[in-house]
Order: sequence, then structure tokens, then C-alpha cells
Amino acid sequence: KQWYQRRVAITAGVMVLESTVICVDNSEYMRNGDFVPTRLLAQQDAVNMVCTSKTRANPENTVGLLTLSSLKVLSTLTTEVGKVMSCLHSIEPEGEVNLMTGIKIAQLALKHRQSKNHKTRIVVFVGSPILSEEKDLQRLAKKLKKEKSTDRDSALIPLL
Repeated sequence: KQWYQRRVAITAGVMVLESTVICVDNSEYMRNGDFVPTRLLAQQDAVNMVCTSKTRANPENTVGLLTLSSLKVLSTLTTEVGKVMSCLHSIEPEGEVNLMTGIKIAQLALKHRQSKNHKTRIVVFVGSPILSEEKDLQRLAKKLKKEKSTDRDSALIPLL
């Protein structure tokens, strides 16, 4: 019993290593002013909070940035939040969101990460209508779960 209690005390302080790709919506819908001042700026604040919390949790955690409309990897996985934020502030709204393709690109970026012992995470911000079929999204979710980009605690949470 004492061995078990010591083991629990040791593992409770372990910091989880994570590599996270943040997919941001830069479609024309992000110009809407229903969030002050725009959806795009509200999204930037949320991304800043996610990046900061990930890197504060463990200095070895890495964060990358991807746009869903133009499908560009703006920042590869890095520990420097400033680099991610400077790339984020250069985003301009354009076109329509390509959710399925964006998530597949994020998965590919995580597959080719340097630190293979990191857990992989994909955070997606969507503020526009999703045009993908539900069956296709379910198929992609199963693929992500199989490749461990998600876990049993993950959930789809509408943010905007």
C-alpha cells in the first residue's frame, strides 16, 4: 500500500509533453462584428491563451499554427510563443474554410514532428459554416483517434 501511495505522488507531478497544432479560421466569415471588435481578433486572443497555457505547462511543449482557408502552415512546431503570435497577427480573412483538408495537414505536421515522445493535439477554431458531410467528419475523427491525435477525453466544443 505504501508503494502505491508513493507511486501516485510521483506520477501526480509529471508534466505531459505535447505537440499541438492550432488550426485557425481565416475565412471571410471572420470579419463579422458579433464578437468585439471582430471574430478574427477574438480568435487571436483565444489562440494566445492556448499557446501560453501549453508552453507554461511544460517549457518543452511545442505549438504550430495553420490557417484553414488558405491552408498555409504559418508556424511549424516551436517552443517560441512569440513566433506563433507574430504569424497569427499577419493573418487576413480570405475565401472559405477547408476544415477536412486543414485537419489532415495538421495531422501530417504532427506525424513529422521531431519529438516522437510528445502526445499530439489538434486544436481547431471554426467561426464559419462547415460544408463537409457528417459521414466524412466521422471518418476523419475515427482516423485521428486511431493515430492518437485525440484521446478519450477529447470533445467537440463549439467556440464561436
